[in-house]
Order: sequence, then structure tokens, then C-alpha cells
Amino acid sequence: MNLQQLRYLHGIAEEGFNISRAAAALHTSQPGISKQIQMLEQELGVDILMRKGNRIVGVTEPGRAVLEVARRMLHDAENLKRIGEDYTTKDAGRLVVATTHIHARYVLRRVILDFIRRHPEVQLVLRQGSPSQTARLVALGEADIGVSSAPPEPVHDLVMLPCYKLERSVIAPRRHPLLDEKRLTLKSIAKYPIITFDQSFVGGSAVMRAFEAAKIKPNVVLSAIDADVIKTYVELGLGIAILPSIAYEPARDRNLRAIGAGALFEPTMTRIELRRESYLRGYMYDFIQLLAPQWTRQKIDQATT
Repeated sequence: MNLQQLRYLHGIAEEGFNISRAAAALHTSQPGISKQIQMLEQELGVDILMRKGNRIVGVTEPGRAVLEVARRMLHDAENLKRIGEDYTTKDAGRLVVATTHIHARYVLRRVILDFIRRHPEVQLVLRQGSPSQTARLVALGEADIGVSSAPPEPVHDLVMLPCYKLERSVIAPRRHPLLDEKRLTLKSIAKYPIITFDQSFVGGSAVMRAFEAAKIKPNVVLSAIDADVIKTYVELGLGIAILPSIAYEPARDRNLRAIGAGALFEPTMTRIELRRESYLRGYMYDFIQLLAPQWTRQKIDQATT
């Protein structure tokens, strides 16, 4: 038994038990993966994968237990590698941050600038996606840190560190009638076409919950996953938008105006996502503390163990 066999098994499971996709993702050949899995099954004396003809259709009962242990062993192997790197190349390395567009574009700019100045020898990689995708990247070990709202479904072995709240504003074109309203209400907002985040994002679902609670049906003409795309269509006159207030930049958004709507829509809590019991290198703690100074190294360790 060796780690390569466990990586192949894990890869097959992550690719929906499709060996062709697993071979492509692992940069190897399909026959090579099949041979290694067969050798692992022979050594353990159990069938790990369920087969139907030439296809793999799932995992056996003992295979589920083997897969769980394989995941832990691969995680521990990665931790051992990081420990060695922390002492041999203390000021150099690679940091992969999974995040959404709103955080990459508006929240993390200052953090990333400060981090690169402090750690010029660390290669920083941003991987963007939905909250579910960012959580999955961290859980699979494909990203070191996630910065996002909570995913719709809980993710196994993931630790969420509450960070800060994002309040919401209504974004409208200049001279829009809403700007003359003395008191903004859900009813007044619902008079106009609305552009908002897709409901796979916490921001999109929070907006819809507010209208549902008030028994008001908004006219949502477009949903998207990118705040800049949403603002573009607002500028074109397609509708008004409900976005995190941080997405409005007066100097850049000269054709738009923002109206605070924190009293109408619940804020979104941003969370830092870490895989439980992961070994964090020194510069990873620094990144977290630049984003959320309240999370000291001691508190991070307590939360992740």
C-alpha cells in the first residue's frame, strides 16, 4: 500500500467514479489507475469499488471505510509536507485562496496588497467560485483558505471562522425615482425591475427571503454571480440592483447611486474557511489576521483542532 494508490482512490471518488476523468485530473493513464486500485484491493483483501461490467458504479461498504481513512492519510501527508516547508523555506511558498467575486474584487484588495508586501516570496493564487465551490475547494485540499459566505449545505471537516458582516444597498441609475423617496420600503423597491445575485449565493437568497416575509413578489428580471456584471446592466437601465454596500464605489460608479438598505435586508456574514486539523504555515496565519485581526493564532488553533 502506498500514498499514490490512496490518491488514485480519492481521485476516482471525487470524479464521480469516472476513471477517465480521474486519470485526466491526476495526469496519468486509465490503465495505470485501474492496476493500482486492483493491487490495493488485493492487498487489503476486500473489494473497494463496485463494478458493473467495465464500469465503476460506486463504492462498497468496506470501500467507504477505506476511502475515509485514505482521505485522512492524504490530509496528514499534506500536513507533514507543510511542516517541512515551514522550517526549510520559511519565507517562501504558495497560498491558494478560494473566494467569490465580491470578496476578490472589493474586500480582499487591501489584504492582498499588504500580504504581498510582507511576503514577496509567497506565490498567491486566487480561485473564484460560488460559496459552495469555495467550500469544496478547501474541503478537498485544493485551496488553503476560503473567504466567502456560508455555503447552502454544510461541508464535512470544514471550520468556519466568522469574520465580518456585509450590509446591503439598492443600486440605481442617476435620477432614478427611488432616489427621491423619503423612506425606502420593500414595496417601493418592488415597483421596479430588479437585478440581484443568483440564489445559489447567500446574498441572492437573503434578498428573496425579505420579500417573501413581506408577502411581496418582486420583478426579478436578471440574476448573476458577478456584482460588476449586475452594475453594468443597471447602468443600461435594465433595472435596479440589491448588492452589498461595499460594491458601490462613487469614483468608479459615476452613473449610479446607492441607497442604504441595511434595515430591509439581513446582512451576510463573511466567513474564513479552513479544513479541520490542517497545518497552517506562518504566512497563512498572517493572511487570516490581515483580514480578521480578531482571529489570533491561538484562537485559530483552538477552532481548527
